[in-house]
Amino acid sequence: MDPDTASGAIPLRTRYALFSLFSLSADFVYGAVFVTVLLSRGVEPWALGSILAANIALGMVLEAPSGALGDRYGHRRLLCAGLAAWGAGFAVFGSAEGIPATVLGLALGVCGHSLQSGTLTAIVVNRVGDHDRVSRVRRAVRLGQVAGRGGSVLGAASVLVGGSWAQADTLVLAAGVSLVVLAALTPLCFPADRRRAGNPVLAILRESVATIAGRRFRPLVLLAVSTGVVMATLIMAWQPLLLDTYGEDVRRNGLVLLVMTLGLMAGAACSRFTDRLRPHVWGPVFAVATGAPLVLLAFGWLPLVPGLVVAEFFLGVTGVLCAAWQHLTFSDANRNTMFSAMAVVSGVTYAATQWCFGWLWELGGIPVTVSVLVGVSAAVASLTPLSARLVAESVRAESAPVETRPSGPRPVGPRPSDRRPGERPG
Repeated sequence: MDPDTASGAIPLRTRYALFSLFSLSADFVYGAVFVTVLLSRGVEPWALGSILAANIALGMVLEAPSGALGDRYGHRRLLCAGLAAWGAGFAVFGSAEGIPATVLGLALGVCGHSLQSGTLTAIVVNRVGDHDRVSRVRRAVRLGQVAGRGGSVLGAASVLVGGSWAQADTLVLAAGVSLVVLAALTPLCFPADRRRAGNPVLAILRESVATIAGRRFRPLVLLAVSTGVVMATLIMAWQPLLLDTYGEDVRRNGLVLLVMTLGLMAGAACSRFTDRLRPHVWGPVFAVATGAPLVLLAFGWLPLVPGLVVAEFFLGVTGVLCAAWQHLTFSDANRNTMFSAMAVVSGVTYAATQWCFGWLWELGGIPVTVSVLVGVSAAVASLTPLSARLVAESVRAESAPVETRPSGPRPVGPRPSDRRPGERPG
């Protein structure tokens, strides 16, 4: 039975929001404690950055072809497999007793995350027609981002509450189990999607990589790099800074992450008030605004927790602007592949930033490390509007695909249920 019919009263966008919420909730349970767990298992700062960078590099090996696999064989299948591997990785990480098993769990988790990344949004955005396409795509992306940020809040709250009776590694194990449950529910909750029958995976991948490497996507790549540097810096810095300021208490990690993710969620929701026609201008502005409070709090010139919340707020705005800009310029046929190609850019940026963070931390301390990396992010962000000015087509939205019918080709528009009362079809 088709999942749309089987789900009855639950609209696709509601299922999309719920999956975004619960998957990000599990991710943030892990995110609240993973650095703490690694440090407690005897990992040194230089090794911490190297291990995380190596695992992200491993994930990128799978990320690159994963989008093409989704476009070729179906996004629902890839979402199911990715959630299952992601959850299994968290379970191994949480139950590990030594460094080898810990690294294995990290590797499996990052591979599963890479497999499923972008598939959930692709399932929804590919069903948006030409009617009011820019606004509807932005709404869909914002819904997923806000729901995901709500999941982040739920994950942080789970650590805050669960930390009273469970160890950090036990919480990660529970998060892994919840992801495996989501994987089992995927075939029941999402419709089968279009496949590019007859197109080899490598051909789809080459086509999309060539597109991403072209002039049109240069501004997007610059914004992705800038955002990736400042995001990785924030992820790496907040737990060591919290540990130095307040001491080790996993419940405090959950409390601080809770208020941070509330800021992230608020930023994602407030992105609706930005200029939707100029993401190349506002995206870099908010990327720089994300990094500024990190520098101030690293030197003690801004209170730690308020500074983290402000940084997360601006990161939430930047994330929606960047994601919506991407999905508006991706074609439906290659959407997941192109998302994966961009994710490779972001992943390489994360890996390089984390590796640099570990060594700079070892050599000069966290304040110097944060300052250097935020400066790099700001320099790259400043190139984005200039590049977009030179490449005008970089902000042009793609149209929906053309569907061939007996009466001839016509653009795929909204389904009857999507039309306003009194609106004529076609």
